Amino acid sequence: MTAIHLPAATRQATKWRNGLGVTREIASAPPGATLDAFDWRVSMADLNGAAPFSIFHGVDRILTVVAGTLELRFAARGTMRLTPQDAPLAFAGDDGCVGEALGGGAIDLNVMVRRGVFSASVGRAAGAVAVASPLCLLVALSPSRATFGGQSWELAQYDALLLRDESGILDLTTDALLIGLKEAATP
Repeated sequence: MTAIHLPAATRQATKWRNGLGVTREIASAPPGATLDAFDWRVSMADLNGAAPFSIFHGVDRILTVVAGTLELRFAARGTMRLTPQDAPLAFAGDDGCVGEALGGGAIDLNVMVRRGVFSASVGRAAGAVAVASPLCLLVALSPSRATFGGQSWELAQYDALLLRDESGILDLTTDALLIGLKEAATP
């Protein structure tokens, strides 16, 4: 079994590509990839106030708000508000977007995949969850105990668990986000 615990406490804060915000990378591929050369990347960002999102040509994004309220203003799609109760929002990294944390700060989880190379899905998970993807990333939304394949992990809030080439039942004691990553089919 290939399972890697990725503690939130060890993540380094880095500036957004445009320098107007701060993000903490959870995991990416290939290892050591820059913001211009990743196949997939999962990160969390703290937002205070308003700032335009960095543009990523040829990248698809899925954004999930995990704390606070985030207003997103898209040049082509209009304005929408997201809270932790809302479904993840998929959009192209090429789309111009300004994010604004309303009523204080907000925290979001951002999944980015290189279009045509990987695809991704994000869903909420709790209790017993079937895992059947070649690559899954679990992010705990609150302290949790995760059990999978006879192993257990105590996860702090926002800790992640990366599962590669595994299938089975993942048991969680609290809510989490489950990100499925899949290589695009080659013709």
